[in-house]
Amino acid sequence: MGSLYRVREFAQLAGITSKALRHYERLGLLKPGRSGAGYRLYSERHLERLEQILALKFLGLPLKEIGAALDRTPCQLPEALRMQRRALEEKQAQVGRAIRAIEAAERALQTDELAGTASLQKIIEVIKVQDAIETMKRYYTTDEEWEKRKRYYEEGPGPEWRALYRDAAALLGEDPASEKVQALADRWLVLTVRAASGDPAVQQDSGKAWMDREHWPPPMKARIAEFRLEEITELIRHAALCARKKYFSEEAWDTLVEMRKQSGQLCPPTWQARVDLFRAVEAALGEGPAGEPARRLVEQWKALFDTDSRGDAGVKAGFLRCWADRRNWSAVVRWLEEGVHMMSGERFERVADFLDRAAMESGCRF
Repeated sequence: MGSLYRVREFAQLAGITSKALRHYERLGLLKPGRSGAGYRLYSERHLERLEQILALKFLGLPLKEIGAALDRTPCQLPEALRMQRRALEEKQAQVGRAIRAIEAAERALQTDELAGTASLQKIIEVIKVQDAIETMKRYYTTDEEWEKRKRYYEEGPGPEWRALYRDAAALLGEDPASEKVQALADRWLVLTVRAASGDPAVQQDSGKAWMDREHWPPPMKARIAEFRLEEITELIRHAALCARKKYFSEEAWDTLVEMRKQSGQLCPPTWQARVDLFRAVEAALGEGPAGEPARRLVEQWKALFDTDSRGDAGVKAGFLRCWADRRNWSAVVRWLEEGVHMMSGERFERVADFLDRAAMESGCRF
């Protein structure tokens, strides 16, 4: 039989107080044996159990839950530890938010001579913003995604976005087909692509978050209003719809707009056929543009222009002028064309060059 210790001896051995031992006994965490005379007796087994209690207490587990955790089967204990880890991570996050709130309030108080309740009100405002930032985390399924955009919610849009929003606000009410608005749309697209590729300097909301902006917390909604994002987004949308307008006569453009209204679609009705054709051309790149297979592909391509224009000569002429200016497309026009063909970059260019050469070789007239 191993050594047995009375309360004071065991407390000294374990490095805790006798009072703590009696408290653990009352909670049912550590039940000593008894001598014939009724004295509490502790063994090496009790020491092992006490070390486990102290370890879980160090991890922040409440004493009332420690007994249940220790009495679980070995396969259940890891789950209890995972739950405690998540609780500690949340507590750490709360401490971090509090520290950031204090730092932000200190910065604000350095520039604003506030005192008393006014100072506290400033802190309350900062805390509300911090809580709103944490709320936005729900739109991101992984910690990696959240870390990419967390800075955006903490600091707001980066300098390049702020400059774009200022310029866009000055253009609200302008014709979306004008050169100034089209140049703005190109800038917007470039920044959006950089953000999507992970550039931390130009991060913005994810599409999922933006689509649910109606349910954003008030501080985040205030940011939408501050930068007039709703109006600017609408301006960019109209600019994209008008990006090809310069290639059409006024009459032909009005006809094309009416066609879109009637169909209820912004994409051409032949978009799937265009995707299929470009895939077929890509597969035929090694055969050369002068053969019969290339001629048939060009005929299919020509038919798509006829279908999209619905036989209207002016609309078709606009489509052809747009294609002929391919080397000079704006960023938005290129994005639209590559999008409708579901092919981008060098792949798109190789297919487009092949079609141009094949049309010239076959003498195909559009």
